[in-house]
Amino acid sequence: MRIKLNILFIFSCIFSFAQDNQKSSYLELDYFYGNIIEHAPELKPIIQSHPSGLILSWNKKRLNNTKFDNTYNFPDFGFSVSYHDFKTEILGEVYSAYAHYNFYLTNRNSVNQIKLTSAFGLGYATSPFDKQTNSKNWALGSKFMASAYLKLNYQREYLLDKIGVNAGVALIHYSNTSFKAPNLGINTLALSIGANYNLDSKITAPERIKGTVSEKNPIQYYVLLRGGFNESLVNGSGVFPFYTLSFFADKKLNYKSRVSIGTDIFFSHFMKDYIEFNNLVEETPNDTADWKRVGLYIGHELNFEQFSLLTQVGYHVYAPYKYVSGIYERFGFRKRFNNHLFADLSLKINLFRAEGLEFGVGYRF
Repeated sequence: MRIKLNILFIFSCIFSFAQDNQKSSYLELDYFYGNIIEHAPELKPIIQSHPSGLILSWNKKRLNNTKFDNTYNFPDFGFSVSYHDFKTEILGEVYSAYAHYNFYLTNRNSVNQIKLTSAFGLGYATSPFDKQTNSKNWALGSKFMASAYLKLNYQREYLLDKIGVNAGVALIHYSNTSFKAPNLGINTLALSIGANYNLDSKITAPERIKGTVSEKNPIQYYVLLRGGFNESLVNGSGVFPFYTLSFFADKKLNYKSRVSIGTDIFFSHFMKDYIEFNNLVEETPNDTADWKRVGLYIGHELNFEQFSLLTQVGYHVYAPYKYVSGIYERFGFRKRFNNHLFADLSLKINLFRAEGLEFGVGYRF
């Protein structure tokens, strides 16, 4: 317990040290308590506890009258750290660090605020899967993993001088993106309560100009090569490279949004061994050895000034050997360097199971 408090104290000191140089910022501390969502039968024996923890964040207010700030109702940007105790020896504890945005759903100058926090980062698990010592932990397959959380909070600032209160609900996710099996991942749905402390005097946000102007833009065409490493559902089967070649078209609707339609050609080398393994253990082996897949998808790209957020849903229209699900999803980030070159970082998911973390480079014609 002393180690946990010391870590949180160090981060508090770092943030406090930055107070003189950071105007329009505040600290927030939330305590959460909740339940683990059972998204796979294998998890049931190890998720009977009620996890709890702390989230400490530093938040920089964006109160500039720029197009981005005005469009998103003057959001906050910040960093957060968390401590997550699953209350079981099998799952252990997870320490995480994130970058996040706070999006306000109410008038920015209102006394009572409703905000949505979206955070992405990395976690460190103290009790990951180990074949000899922790063979029941099918949720956390490695010490390091990707993590994300969504938090919907009521917030009241300056309730007592610079101190305020906050309360809400949070969804916290951990996954090693199938870089190492097993990897069922784990999701906690929790209630939270806490306090906030402003590092500056109260500042009024500029008046927001509402409405999104539609734009007339031509359809644009792209090619994209993604790649990475992953492991199949079979524990200990080994890590293999994968490549995905994508062709797609998109249309920019306005400052915030683009919609797209495209096709993915998947070359996942782990599928070769996965097919061979299953043919050995199944009573009725599949007679195909074709490990390639083709998918069609529709997508949306949400602009966040320096980067954009990708959301895609697709279906494997060609998959001689079925792997988990015909439906797949992709969530990620895109950075456009100029009018032609861009880079992607995304996670491909088959329903609730991650298949791989993808790194991609693309070109717009």
